[in-house]
Amino acid sequence: MRKILLILICCSSQIFAQKQPNILFILADDLGINALNCYGNNLVSSPNIDKLFNEGMHFTNGYSNDPTCAPSRASIITGQYVPRHGIYRVADRYKSDPKTLKAMKYLPPKNHIIPGFGVGVSPDKVFLPEALKANGYRTAGFGKWHVAKGKSPSSIPAKFDEGFEIAGHYKFRSDPVQKVADTVYSSDYITQKGIDFIHRMTEQHQPFFLYMPYYLVHKPLEPKQSYVDLLKAKLKQEKLSTEEIKVLAMIMSLDENVGQLMQVLKEKGIEENTIIVFTSDNGHYKTKNSNMFSKPYRGNKGETLEGGIRVPYIFKWKDHIKAKSVSKAPIIHVDIYPTLLGLTNSKQPNETLDGEDLSPLLLGKKDHTNRKVLAWEYTNYARWNAKEKSFVSSWVNVIQKDGFKLTENVETDAVILYNLNTDPYETKECASEYPKVVADLKNELAIWKTTTGYTTPKKNQDFISK
Repeated sequence: MRKILLILICCSSQIFAQKQPNILFILADDLGINALNCYGNNLVSSPNIDKLFNEGMHFTNGYSNDPTCAPSRASIITGQYVPRHGIYRVADRYKSDPKTLKAMKYLPPKNHIIPGFGVGVSPDKVFLPEALKANGYRTAGFGKWHVAKGKSPSSIPAKFDEGFEIAGHYKFRSDPVQKVADTVYSSDYITQKGIDFIHRMTEQHQPFFLYMPYYLVHKPLEPKQSYVDLLKAKLKQEKLSTEEIKVLAMIMSLDENVGQLMQVLKEKGIEENTIIVFTSDNGHYKTKNSNMFSKPYRGNKGETLEGGIRVPYIFKWKDHIKAKSVSKAPIIHVDIYPTLLGLTNSKQPNETLDGEDLSPLLLGKKDHTNRKVLAWEYTNYARWNAKEKSFVSSWVNVIQKDGFKLTENVETDAVILYNLNTDPYETKECASEYPKVVADLKNELAIWKTTTGYTTPKKNQDFISK
C-alpha cells in the first residue's frame, strides 16, 4: 500500500511539473529597435525571429533600463532600477581621462563591489533564476552575463543550476573554461548547450528556465564569412558599408540560432508549454554610412535618446498569448522578472521589484499598465570636449509619463522635454511650451529618486572651472 501511495505521489508531482510552463528567455546584445525585419527593416534577414513575432505578442514601446550592457542586464536579472541594484556603468572611463575628470562638477555614484571580486550585483539579491528555482524550476544560463566577474558568488554557476558565461565570437573567453576550437562560433556553441539542456529537462519531465544571453551582435564585428558573401551579392545595389554588411550577417547568425531553439521545442512536443521571451539589452551602436539599426529614432547605444533605449520585445506562449497581437503599452526590463513570475503563477520572493507584472496584458485580460512613470539614471561621464565645452555623455536623469519625456542634466541643471505623442523621434525640444508638464515631471522624478535610493551628486574635488 505504501509503495502504491509513493508511486501516486511521484506521478502527481510529475503531472504538476508538466503543467508548469517552461521558459526560454533569449537576450540579444546591442540589437537596435530597427535591426529586425519584423520591426520594419527590410534589409534584415530574420525569418525565425519574424515567425516568433507573428506567433506571439510584440511591443511597440519597449525600453531597456539603460543604454549600456551591464546596468540593463542587472535590471533584468534583479527586476530593479539602477540605483537599487547599484550597477551604474560598464566602467569608470573618466578616471583614466584627466581632461574629463577635471571638467566634472560631480562624481557619479560608485558601482557596487563584491569583496574580492570587483564590480557586481550583490549576491544577497534574489536573482530571477533563484526565484524560479524556489518555485520548482531547473535553471540554466549560457552566454554573456556581465553582472558579476569570474567565480564570484553572483556568477552564473552560483545563481543557476548549470551554465557558464562567454565573451566574444570566435576565440571566445568563457568561465568556467570551455575547451573548444578557435573556429567555433560562440553563439552556435551556447545554442547547442541550450538544446542539450532542453532535451534533458524534457526527458525528466522537469519544468525549466533557460536563459540564452547571446553576445550577438556586440562588437567586435566577427560574422561568418559565408553570410557576408551571401549578403554582398544579395544587397549589392544598396551601397552598404562593410560594417553594415557585417552587422546584417551577425543578425543572420542570431536568427539561425533562435530558429534552432524554436525547432527543438517543437521536436520535443513542448512548444505549447513553453513561454518564449525575446528582447535586447540596449539600443544599437552607430554604424558607418548610416544609423540604419536605430532609425527612425535619434540616438544610439550610450545615449538616453530613444534610439539608445528602445528595444524589441516579443512574447510567445502558444494558445495563451494571442498570435499576431501587438501592445502599445510601455514595457521596460524591470518588468520581465515579475511578468515571468506572473505567467508561471510563481511566488514572489521577499525582494523589492520595481517592475510591473504584465501577464494580464499578455494574456488579453487588460490593455494597459498600472504604472505612472518610466525612469532612467545614466551616469557615464565620457570625453570632455574643451572646444565645445561639453561631454559626449555625462550624468542625466530621465523620466517619462503620458508620452512626455524629461531629461535632467545634473552637470548643468538644465532640462529638456520632448512630447513623444506628437514627436516620437525627438526633433523638437518643447519645455517652454509645457511648464506645468515640466513641473509635474520634476516632482515625479523627485519621488522616484526617493523611492529607489538615488545617490545625491557629490562635488568633485578635482573639478576645475571651465
